[in-house]
Amino acid sequence: MKYTSLGIQILYSKAENILSILRKHRIINVDLEFIRKDKTIIIPVNITDDNLRSLLESAAIDFDYSVDVFAFIEKAKQPKNLFEAVKDAIPENLQEYIPKAYDIIGDIVIIDIPEEILSYKPEFGKALLSLFPSIKTVYRKASAVSGELRIREIEYLSGEKKCVTAHTEHGIKIIVNVCRAYFSPRLGHEHKRVADKCKEGEIIIDLFTGVGSFPLHIAKSKTITVHAIDINKDALKCLEKSIKNNKPKGMIILTHGDCRHVKDTLPKADRIILNLPGKAHEYIDVACNVASPGSIIYFYQFVSDLKPLEEMKKILEEKLNEQNWIIEEIISFEKIRESAPREIHACLEASITPQHK
Repeated sequence: MKYTSLGIQILYSKAENILSILRKHRIINVDLEFIRKDKTIIIPVNITDDNLRSLLESAAIDFDYSVDVFAFIEKAKQPKNLFEAVKDAIPENLQEYIPKAYDIIGDIVIIDIPEEILSYKPEFGKALLSLFPSIKTVYRKASAVSGELRIREIEYLSGEKKCVTAHTEHGIKIIVNVCRAYFSPRLGHEHKRVADKCKEGEIIIDLFTGVGSFPLHIAKSKTITVHAIDINKDALKCLEKSIKNNKPKGMIILTHGDCRHVKDTLPKADRIILNLPGKAHEYIDVACNVASPGSIIYFYQFVSDLKPLEEMKKILEEKLNEQNWIIEEIISFEKIRESAPREIHACLEASITPQHK
């Protein structure tokens, strides 16, 4: 669409001089496109004719220019968010289902599209690529995280057909295969929070390490030994690459297998990470097997948002009691994120010790 506006026409060779003056006074009409005509450029301005001429005269412009009203083309407006990017393609009665959030992992986006608007998935793929110039690939979540390897099905939507990317958290580059390993970019703060608590010389055991986010953060700048265990071989391959890329100060020892099957090969730990919410309570016996009196555990769980601390403490106490262990001290409780309506992903940090009879 064309709009008439006051503009100044000048030779290309002199344009930068005029532009510096117009930018200084913030009078360029940024909603309109410049006109390029022969060897000249026409710049739209949002100021009156008299004021523009007065400004240019006071600037002692000593080369030719002309001021007139021209027909300019309106600039195409870049959408500010996903809603703006797809709303014209989706009927108004369905726009309430447009997702407000999505996961950006390196240069890959993974979005969860509700069933009600799933037929519009090509539009979401194109929109996300246009919103983020640095994004190369878009997938959608096609299933929940499940199975022994804790991965979800994802469906390719647009961009390059690739699965591997490098995701950066607090200066650490984490290699992720989004097709073969689970990774949440929403836990970056949590990875660093736990790493900051670890001390020089400690032994840490991460029972469900995945692509190794916790070990990479922990071993980054401290002389710490971290045992990274996971049943997913593809996830550990990502961690191997990340270790080579980051060159951590500490040592990360990879172990492929079910932590229950390899627990007897592990040393006693100062800290134990159980980030397997929904199932972590089933492995408290493994944690006790590798713990010493006073060892600290990071117990992650999905719990109700009503009394989450009380709920997690009860679960942990019951499972510890089955192993004749008890909570020695609750050190901290962290609400990490909302995982579902009225449910949160939380972490209970506690020191544990054998129960004296």
